[in-house]
Amino acid sequence: MKNIKQDVGDSLRPEYRRADFGEMVRGKYAKTQIEFAELVHLLLTCIGEDEGLTFISHSPGNRLAGHKLGDWTYEFDNANRITLRYWLSEFNSLEEPLSNPPCVITNEAGSDLQTLLVQHVRGLKARVDAL
Repeated sequence: MKNIKQDVGDSLRPEYRRADFGEMVRGKYAKTQIEFAELVHLLLTCIGEDEGLTFISHSPGNRLAGHKLGDWTYEFDNANRITLRYWLSEFNSLEEPLSNPPCVITNEAGSDLQTLLVQHVRGLKARVDAL
């Protein structure tokens, strides 16, 4: 077996410099930024699992998507407003619009967004159950 000597000072290949990668953060609690749409998608996936629903992203104004009875979708408009929909047929749906902050920076704002989404999902689900 070979004895491989590691360079403790810099473990990168010679053609790269540490400055090429910007600031590197290591650790269990490193903060990450995610897009608002990705955060909403993740929250709706978790809420959907709890409520027994599967949400699909839907582009705004797209009425030719071939939806069928029972599809649950969500969409964003240009102002980051979210609209939850339950499709009654290919062209008709019940919708639950909600207004939300354009960005979520703090944990408290993320928690508020999650609470708002849960309320509106349950509200739309109650309207669907009443049909």
